[in-house]
Amino acid sequence: MIEQRTMLPIGTILHGTYRVEEYLSSGGFGNTYVVTNVQFDEAYAMKEFFMKGVSQREGQTTVSVSNADNQQQFEAQREKFKKEARRLRKLQNSHIVHVHDLFEENGTAYYVMDLLDGESLSARMKRLKRPLTEQEVRAVLPQVLGALKEVHARQIWHLDLKPGNIMTDHQGRAVLIDFGASKQMDASQGYTGTSTALCYTPGYAPSEQIDGNIKRIGPWTDFYALGATLYNLLSNQQPPSTSDVMMEGADAFQFPASVSSEMQQLVVWLMNARPASRPQSVEEIEQQLNLDQPAAGPEPAVAEEPALPEEPAAAEEEETVGGEDEEPVYVEDESAYKYTEPDESDEGYGEDDENEGNGWRSGSNTVVQLIAILVLGFILMMILRAMVL
Repeated sequence: MIEQRTMLPIGTILHGTYRVEEYLSSGGFGNTYVVTNVQFDEAYAMKEFFMKGVSQREGQTTVSVSNADNQQQFEAQREKFKKEARRLRKLQNSHIVHVHDLFEENGTAYYVMDLLDGESLSARMKRLKRPLTEQEVRAVLPQVLGALKEVHARQIWHLDLKPGNIMTDHQGRAVLIDFGASKQMDASQGYTGTSTALCYTPGYAPSEQIDGNIKRIGPWTDFYALGATLYNLLSNQQPPSTSDVMMEGADAFQFPASVSSEMQQLVVWLMNARPASRPQSVEEIEQQLNLDQPAAGPEPAVAEEPALPEEPAAAEEEETVGGEDEEPVYVEDESAYKYTEPDESDEGYGEDDENEGNGWRSGSNTVVQLIAILVLGFILMMILRAMVL
C-alpha cells in the first residue's frame, strides 16, 4: 500500500525545472517519479532520497528525520545517494541508465535520469505468468554483459543485479538500473565510499557479499548475481541459497527441461560457491558463449603461431620483412663481409709502407757505396802524391 503522505504531490516543481507528473515506485532509500523538464518539455525519471522508516515528510515537500538519533545515518546515506548519481553520470553506455542532473532541495537530494519506456524483467515474467524462454534470455544476456563490462572497467561493482533491476524497452533494449548498492574501488583496490556496509538481495548475493567482506568483493560477485538472475528468468524460481550451492553444487538447481545444457553449465559456473572458480571477467563469459565476435577474426593467424618458436631467430625477422625473406639476411652477411675490407686495406697500407722502407734502404746503400769510393779514391790520390814527391 502506497503511503501518499510520503510522496511529493503531483504538479510539484523542483529545482525550478522539473514538474512531478506521476509516481513510479519506492524502495528502502528513495521514491521515483516521472517528471517533465518544463523548459524543454522532455520526460525523465527522478529519484528522491527518502529513507523508509527514518525519513518523514513535513508539509508537502520538505524531508526530515523522524528521530534525531538517525540524523547522522540519514546524512551518510544521502551522501551515498549522491555518489550513486555521480557514478552513473560517468558511465556512458546504452545499456546503463544515464543521469542528467543532481541537486539538493527540501532537505534531501534528487537525481534526474532517463525515463525508460518499458518494464523490468521481473515485471515481464509477472505479466506473462511464465519464465522467459532461453531464446529471450539469450537476447538480453549480451546487453547485460556489455553494461557490466563498462561498469567493471571503472572498478565499480553493481552488487544488486537481479531481474527487477534490468529494464527492457519496446525495442528490446535492456538497461541496467539501480546502483544504490554499488561500491567503487580505487586503483589499489581500496574502497572509496564512506560506508563498508554491503546491501544485498537474498538468493542473488554470494557468501563474500553476505559476510560483508569488502576485500573479497570483485567482478565475480556480480557474476554470481548474474547467474542467479539467469536461473530466475529461466525457471521463475527463487535461486538456491549459498549454503545449498556450497553443499550440493549443480544438484542445487532445478532447470526446466527446455533449458540447454550449455545454459545450465553457464549458470552453475557463474554461481560457484568459490569466487576463484567463477569467471573473473566479462570477456571470459563472452568467450564461453562465443559472443565476442571481433576476437574470432584473427584465428587463422593464431593457428600458425605455434610453428614460429621452432624456427631460428633469424627466420622471425624474415617474417616481418615481407616478400623478399632472404634478402635482408643476405645484405646483413654482405655488410659483415664489407666490414672486413678496411682490415684488408689496412694491411695494404702496411705493405706500401714496407715497400717504401725497402726503397729507402736501397737508396741509402747506394750513397754509402759512393762515399766509400770517394774516400778510397781520395786515399789513393794522397798515396800517389806522396810517391811523386
